[in-house]
Amino acid sequence: MDWLSWTNGFYLMGLILAGLATLMAAKYKTFMKEVGDVVDKLQEAYEDGVLTKEEKEEIMKEALDVLKSVIRLKWSI
Repeated sequence: MDWLSWTNGFYLMGLILAGLATLMAAKYKTFMKEVGDVVDKLQEAYEDGVLTKEEKEEIMKEALDVLKSVIRLKWSI
């Protein structure tokens, strides 16, 4: 009966939650990388205070990459 205790139950729930968090992190890794790329491009673009047309195009390209990763997440198994 030592195996069935509240402490072991909470420990098991913690392990299950950690496993689920790991699976979710692996699934959304590409999405988070793309979002980070957009943030980096925005920081680079606004360093001088002026947003040029080329910088806008680079930011839009990164935003489209984010959208593409979301679509991949939605239709992947």
